[in-house]
Amino acid sequence: MSRPEDTLRGFFFTGALDVVRGLEDDVALRRCIEAAGGSRFMAFFSYPVGALNRLLYAAAWALSERHGGFEPAMQRLGHQVAPEYLESGAGRVLTMLAGGEPRRMLNGFPSAWRTSVRHGECSVRWTGPVNGVVVIKGSPLPSDYLVGAVRGLFETTKVADVNATGRQVSLSETEVEVSW
Repeated sequence: MSRPEDTLRGFFFTGALDVVRGLEDDVALRRCIEAAGGSRFMAFFSYPVGALNRLLYAAAWALSERHGGFEPAMQRLGHQVAPEYLESGAGRVLTMLAGGEPRRMLNGFPSAWRTSVRHGECSVRWTGPVNGVVVIKGSPLPSDYLVGAVRGLFETTKVADVNATGRQVSLSETEVEVSW
């Protein structure tokens, strides 16, 4: 589903590999490094989304026992990308522009997507004063991973205590419902 020009930043890889390193399981780590195509990724260099997907699936299987199953493990992997992103200049700008307001934080997600990902598109649809939907089209990233990333951005910045649930609309479209 992904083309060679479909890329994303290296911090997606480093976040996932950091979670796997926490297992202290050399076999699982080697399997994940092999799936990713390497062990070292520069935060703001671009890498193929297909390689990240291979890494995510290998990592989620390795983490599933410790995290209560495949889906929670995939969400944990998504959650881990938040601190990696927020350490970047773009992440600091997102936090600053949000100013502690959940609505402004959610409105910043399309810009965050554009600075981190070179495929697909992200938009926000408001469904009420304290709830909205993050719509991601044209990306093969797993729905549970995206839910974890959205939740992770809110939890890491402590902007709001959010409830985030995802729905895979199609192979390349996910909706993440967010409320606080």
